[in-house]
Amino acid sequence: MAKLTIIETGLWDVPRNEIIRAESPEIYAENRRYTIIGYCVLIQDRQLGNVLWDTGIAQDWENGWPEQFKRDYKIRRLNSLTGKLAELGMTVEDIDLLICSHLHYDHAGNVKQFKNTHAGQKVLISQAEAQEAFSRVAMSPSGVSGAYFRDEIIMQGIGYETISEDTWISDDIFLFIQRGHTPGVLGMIVRTGENGNFMFVSDAAYSKLNFGPPIVFPGLCVDEDAYRTNIIRLRLLKETYDAKIIFGHDVEDFAQWKTSPFYYE
Repeated sequence: MAKLTIIETGLWDVPRNEIIRAESPEIYAENRRYTIIGYCVLIQDRQLGNVLWDTGIAQDWENGWPEQFKRDYKIRRLNSLTGKLAELGMTVEDIDLLICSHLHYDHAGNVKQFKNTHAGQKVLISQAEAQEAFSRVAMSPSGVSGAYFRDEIIMQGIGYETISEDTWISDDIFLFIQRGHTPGVLGMIVRTGENGNFMFVSDAAYSKLNFGPPIVFPGLCVDEDAYRTNIIRLRLLKETYDAKIIFGHDVEDFAQWKTSPFYYE
């Protein structure tokens, strides 16, 4: 069986309207704040070696973010990805496979750390996400489109490999494609021995509140019907694999999980 450690990447404030669809025009106009947490996952897999799922916010965000982003997103705490890997006795060179659930700034911000590494030659994403992200940043004169930043995902020394259907990439790691938040967010189930199965859903369900029941839609949602269908599917997957679910950005729920350097085995 695999073993995994959950690496907290940071804590920051975002517009509440992104996380919870505003209940009224008045609430939308208030532009309330909402605190979220981010993480990535390091899996030590018997077949694939060291697998990293997501990379967090760019370590050099202050130099690369547009001024509007700096106003909209207030960083409270940011952990260096390379620093957290060092705590585990690793560098980016030790990662055998890099997976991005999707290519938004808070999940793919540190892809650049993997330039010219083995893992950076073929970062794994979904085909639907590749079509969405790369076309949008290519067509944007600024290189920024929504939460996609061209300079954080397209560069010399980084290549991508895509999957277009749900697949077991090893005996203990299952990737599944989720439409709703974006056209192709990758979810992941990891099987461990003593600690059972874990399901990481990324932004397909920001929090317990979004997951429901009842389902509470986020403001950022490209397909409401697909989002609803996916939540129903997640509930079935959770039951089928008797999996513990870790939501994308839920501060309160995240507190129950032990984080790096602790491993679930």
